[in-house]
Amino acid sequence: MRRPFIYGELAQDDNFIDRHEDRKRLKTFLGNGINVMLISPRRWGKSSLVKATMKEMFEENKKVRVCYVDAFKITSEADFYNAYATAVFNGVSSSLERGIEVFRKYVQALSPSITIKSDPLNALELDLGYKPLSRSAEDILNLPEKIAEQRGLEVIVCIDEFQNLANLSEWKRIEGMLRSVWQQHQHTTYCLYGSKRHMMLDIFNNSSNPFYRFGQVMYLDKISKDYWIPYIIETFSKSGKSISREAAERICDAVDCHSWYVQQLSFFVWADTEENATMEMVENALLSVIDTNRPVFESDADKLSSSQMAMLRAVANGESRLNSSEVVNRYQLGGPQTITRNKRVLIEKDIIEKRNDSFDFVDPLFKLWIIRG
Repeated sequence: MRRPFIYGELAQDDNFIDRHEDRKRLKTFLGNGINVMLISPRRWGKSSLVKATMKEMFEENKKVRVCYVDAFKITSEADFYNAYATAVFNGVSSSLERGIEVFRKYVQALSPSITIKSDPLNALELDLGYKPLSRSAEDILNLPEKIAEQRGLEVIVCIDEFQNLANLSEWKRIEGMLRSVWQQHQHTTYCLYGSKRHMMLDIFNNSSNPFYRFGQVMYLDKISKDYWIPYIIETFSKSGKSISREAAERICDAVDCHSWYVQQLSFFVWADTEENATMEMVENALLSVIDTNRPVFESDADKLSSSQMAMLRAVANGESRLNSSEVVNRYQLGGPQTITRNKRVLIEKDIIEKRNDSFDFVDPLFKLWIIRG
């Protein structure tokens, strides 16, 4: 049988857990033409949520068309416009011929080279030969709106890891242009989502930036273990194995209900189980999962200073008074300025976050790796 617990790819169908209220809110906003900025840490299920919601919206309204842009690998302005135009054509064109015809009609200043792909969902890829001319840029950005208006469609443009665009050297100019063009669209709605909380909030909640109040900001919460526990038990059962409620709950608690790690740890336990999963199996699997992710954590740790790593050890051990002389001396955190700077850097890197009056790790397994030493 296909592996019963899914991680490393989009969760779909039976592997898509809960998110009922999130899907309902997302559909309400986007369905009523309200742009959405969706924010949550990496591997919490943003992309799966968006895909599932878009599928539901299309099933409920056949005039809906969805264009997906992945900004993770975009490194230049030309990359962005190529990816944007490609997404529009793959999302709204009923045929390759129709796509090329529409492109020539609306973006007459550019003559793209076109690569035909075997993937039926992404039939073509465009290279616009883009030069940074304002008129051409606006024409490209207006593509979904013009097509939607002409064909009576409702287009939703989804851009994953949107905050990565802020790393482009031309971002300030591009940012203003995007807002200026997109805010005029009546038939196209934008779902912009990302995992770098600090960067996303700066883009959308900073009143000095063009995207301030561009739409509705949504924060994605973790899925409750009230949903995870039955899912884990049922998935074991479907494969002819069993796990107790206590062991399933331990899986959830061990990784703080983090979507990726719940699936990964559940798989490790399932793979080690012949018939009945035990609590000992869960604990052994947890150590294996930590070891499996160790290269990523080591790479992240190598980019931090010794005083920043010291602060992470303090946070991992539950210290809340990071400026107290006792904690400073015990962990060798450095002087007041160093402590203040390290707090800011670790938050900006989305390694820790402020929770009430203390700090905690964004990635629960990174915390366990720190504790384990």
